[in-house]
Amino acid sequence: MIELSSTSSSSSFSSMGLVSSPPRSVCSTTNASNSPNVVVQTRLHKFSCPEIEKLKQKYRIQHTSCFTHLQSLLNKNRIIKCRECGLDEQCRICLDCSLCFCRHHAQHHARLCSHPLAIDIKRLFVHCYICGDVQYDSVFERARRKIILLQQSPSNISPSSSAIGGICGLLNLGNTCFMNSVLQAFVHAPVLRDCFLSEKQHYCESKETNHVLNNCIMCQLRRLYHHVHHGQTTNEPFVPSQLLYLIWTHENHLAGFEEQDAQELLMALFNIIHSQNSNDEKNDEKSCSCIIDRFFKGALQSEIICSQCGQKKISLIINEFVFLLPRSVSKKNDLVRDISLQLPLSSSNDESFSSSSFSLENCLWRFTHSEALSNFYCDKCQMSMTANIKLTISQAPIVACFHLKRFQYIKKSRSKMRKKISAHISFPDELDLTPYMTITNLSKENNKYYLFAVISHFGSSVETGHYMCYVKLQLQNRWFRCDDHCVCEVSAEEVFKSECYLLFYQRNMMNPTN
Repeated sequence: MIELSSTSSSSSFSSMGLVSSPPRSVCSTTNASNSPNVVVQTRLHKFSCPEIEKLKQKYRIQHTSCFTHLQSLLNKNRIIKCRECGLDEQCRICLDCSLCFCRHHAQHHARLCSHPLAIDIKRLFVHCYICGDVQYDSVFERARRKIILLQQSPSNISPSSSAIGGICGLLNLGNTCFMNSVLQAFVHAPVLRDCFLSEKQHYCESKETNHVLNNCIMCQLRRLYHHVHHGQTTNEPFVPSQLLYLIWTHENHLAGFEEQDAQELLMALFNIIHSQNSNDEKNDEKSCSCIIDRFFKGALQSEIICSQCGQKKISLIINEFVFLLPRSVSKKNDLVRDISLQLPLSSSNDESFSSSSFSLENCLWRFTHSEALSNFYCDKCQMSMTANIKLTISQAPIVACFHLKRFQYIKKSRSKMRKKISAHISFPDELDLTPYMTITNLSKENNKYYLFAVISHFGSSVETGHYMCYVKLQLQNRWFRCDDHCVCEVSAEEVFKSECYLLFYQRNMMNPTN
């Protein structure tokens, strides 16, 4: 979903009192009408859908009438069904004629009547059948956001008898699904939940001013945890405006209302937490006790053996992530410095790697499997030789996050295009890391983990896609889909069929509780 026309986006949000964009340098800037001190971005995204522009020219102001029609139906609590088959699931409203169809008949209607644009009723996104993906328009985005806010206004919210404690939606502040999905995974990590809800956890309420409190990432996360786990059990979503502002302030490359990468947001969150807590008196560079170092940080061991003299070169790589790829390729020289590897564009380029072997365990096996390394300079032989390189997990973290790199830059004429690999990758509910550990560390600790959160991505690219997070209540063995403010219980089958992008596991130190 892409880059918003920031003039309209920022002014609408500042008028609601939700969030203001921090100053930053951009190519073309202007001041929001309601926020004279706020510098915002004004250029539209270069991947604008031509069909939306055609619709605007055809209907002028009336091109948003279908949103008005949809809002009227939702206000009346009308059950929206397909006019062809009567199904009320995955329905879409045509932007040209405002007729409602199921997903199958909507595609048929688009082809028959040349009406390529339709609104997904569930997520309120505009889908183009010519482009084959979710599309963005600043006017449609304002109408979509208005419907969401009206649905979540106090007059429309009432306590739900089916609401579950510990489950809460997060309001989308304008292309912030990437942030909401990461926050949901954070909130439902059992070890983090226990840490933030403990009175021993760091917070500033009792000794600092409101200004310091609002700029403390730990205090804002603690508010989120208490709202989700100790708040009133209702359908009212949490508004993460202050967290968004803090991320913008500390990570300028994420500032603005354009869609971002969830993995980059997670790394930014790690950096902010670490930087704000590394200055505490008890923390130093050698022994940091912040929650990132305590729970997420692990270590990989790289072992390179010269094929001529047998000399070993062993080094340790400290990281918060284990990056994986489902492919069979030789590890290059820079792998020791950067263990982040790309996925292939398709499995057809690798006959030894069939689609049935797209699994987390297979990725881990390939990642830790010994492979040939060419042009390795051996200090003992004093020349470049062939060698074997092997990566193993030397120290497994308490919370293991696996990032499956679904986005890859490919060259197209003179420019680079970021393409998504949508292959299904299976992953287990329980994972044993023992086969992938360094031999000397096999018996030191329990290496069995259980899954508690999955961040999935749908869409063909980062710019036009959408993130959702699946979270699990361990004790009840129930899965929930967190799609911004919309939260509902789903089957385990849906979770394990999703296009996983980030997988979150916690070490099973004892029987998991939730």
